Formats: sequence, structure tokens, C-alpha cells
Amino acid sequence: MFGNVTYASRSVYAQRDEMLYEHATKIAGSNGTVMWADDIIGEDLVVDEDTTDGNGSRRVMIVKEGAGSVQALLGVMRLVEYLSGLTLFGQDEKVHIVVDSGTGTTAVGLALGAVCLGLQWRVTAVMLADTLERYRQQEKSLVSDFEKLYPGIFHGMVGNDTHCSLVQWVERFSPRRFGKVLDGEIMMCRHIAQQTGILLDPMYTLSAWEHAVDLCRRDSEAKVVMIHTGGTLGLFGLAQRNSPQFTTGEQS
Repeated sequence: MFGNVTYASRSVYAQRDEMLYEHATKIAGSNGTVMWADDIIGEDLVVDEDTTDGNGSRRVMIVKEGAGSVQALLGVMRLVEYLSGLTLFGQDEKVHIVVDSGTGTTAVGLALGAVCLGLQWRVTAVMLADTLERYRQQEKSLVSDFEKLYPGIFHGMVGNDTHCSLVQWVERFSPRRFGKVLDGEIMMCRHIAQQTGILLDPMYTLSAWEHAVDLCRRDSEAKVVMIHTGGTLGLFGLAQRNSPQFTTGEQS
């Protein structure tokens, strides 16, 4: 429980996984087989064009969109490698990365990338959808799965101490139930877009922006970098529910 906000017993993303599995079982049928992509990583599995096995039963594989998946870590780690090669950052320069967190996978991938590349980078993740305990559990699970899949990359750079965390998990400045938009936040996003050209959404990226701006004011030893995770599509739904705030008649 954060302040006056109580999180539900099940994560929003856990409910989504259940929905995916339910749909996959309907496609597979009573004699079919359902597999998760995570379960076959590293296995010597041959997949041909035929989606049925010898007796005609259907095989269905669930590929999640990256949320909570160990495969997603590699892509985020490549982003860290790319950023570290920019002339904007010195080789040994201190960098403070801020990112909003749904499942926390992006934050863990950023932190893993920094550790594996030997960078003096810190990662702060703004929690949006779950409790601190569950985010730490998610981090531990992802790191464990990554070590199993890629032992040659990780080399146990982070100890097994359960108190050791790669990511600094922090609350949003104004905690609330996941998906809730507070008064004034849509107008704040609009103002930021007008002033900077950066399009934010109130559910995800605004939370990281607020924390990054606060760090810029307090942390003079490191460069602060906000990772923009998207969230733009959510603006269309918000525009439908809050049309007056998107159609003020002002000329921008």
C-alpha cells in the first residue's frame, strides 16, 4: 500500500497473461498443445510450417509483447550499448537513467546492460502497476532467468544476495491506482509538448519525466537521462474520455 493507494492482489499484467493463455487454449482445441515462448528458449526445437503434430492436433505458441519476458532484456541491453557509444557520454561518466515501469522489464534490462558493460550508470524506475515487493521479485526472477540462459554474458556480476538490487524502485510522486489520471495531468502533458516538442502521456511517461526533472534539480554529479517508453497510443483513449481537454479551441 502506497499512501492511500491499495494495489489489487493480482497484477494487471498477470491478468493479461491469463487472457492470452485462455485464447491460445481455444485455438489449440481439446487435443492441442499450448507453449510459452519463454519455455523453449535454449531448447533444440524445430518449428516447421505445419502447425499440427503427427496426429493432427494443433500446436500454439504464446509470444508476449515483451512484458515480463527474459527475451526482452537483450533488446534493452543493446539500447544501453548504443547510448554508451554516443559522444554525449564520456567513457567513465556517471549517468542516471530514469524510466517508467509497468512490469519493470525495461528497467531491469537497462540495469543489466550497464552492469555487463561496466558503466557507472544508475537506473531509477518509477513504479506504476504493482508493489515494491513484487517489483523486486520480478527483478530477481528476470536476473535469474537471464543467468541461466546466458551464463557466458553475465558471469555472476551480481551476487545472489536477495538484498542486492540492480534497480532503484521508487514511487510515483502522486501514487494512484494503475491507469488513473489525476486532474491537471493532461494539461501538463500538453504544456510540456508545447514547450519542448516532447509528447508525453499521463499514465506512463509523465511519471518518468517528473522524476527526471526532480533529479536534474538535485543531482549535479550525474547526467540525467529519461528513457521514453512510448505510451502515446494511450492518448487516443484519453482523448475519447476527456475530449474537452483535447479540444479547447486554442491555436497552438
